[in-house]
Amino acid sequence: MSKSEDNPDMKVLKTATCKTLSGKSTLTYQIGCTADSTIHLRIAKNSGGGFFSDEWVSLDDILRVLNDRPRESPVMSHFLTRILKGKSANTSGFILAVLTHLKLSRPLPKKKRVHELLDPQPFLDQVDKLMTSGGTTKRTVKKAPSKKAAVKRRATTKRKTSSA
Repeated sequence: MSKSEDNPDMKVLKTATCKTLSGKSTLTYQIGCTADSTIHLRIAKNSGGGFFSDEWVSLDDILRVLNDRPRESPVMSHFLTRILKGKSANTSGFILAVLTHLKLSRPLPKKKRVHELLDPQPFLDQVDKLMTSGGTTKRTVKKAPSKKAAVKRRATTKRKTSSA
């Protein structure tokens, strides 16, 4: 485990690679955690020519945004742009590729860019092991709510004004 050079408060738990959704290049991504054990992801490198933002993005925020999408809509990368700083349009697609590699999502049959969310628990269990082996306390990532809870949350969210 090492500290992130650009964010000394972020402990890098794992660095890995995966293909982009198009399969044309390879991404290097990192899984990190803060002192309060909040899990973050980021894209660190791209073997292709596409620009991307290397910002750390909270897994809580990623799962919240994807669970708050319209109920009838599949998971698509553009939903993630709300939580990104906007340095590159590629970043959201790259994050979706990472989520697929981590088995947090999977493409719908015969569609590369349209996904469905999967149960995050196996991934969270792996992160717990990484954190334990690195001397960090257990994660604070919230489990994805049930569909019923997500529908209820969407209904109440529409009534509130957004501060973002």
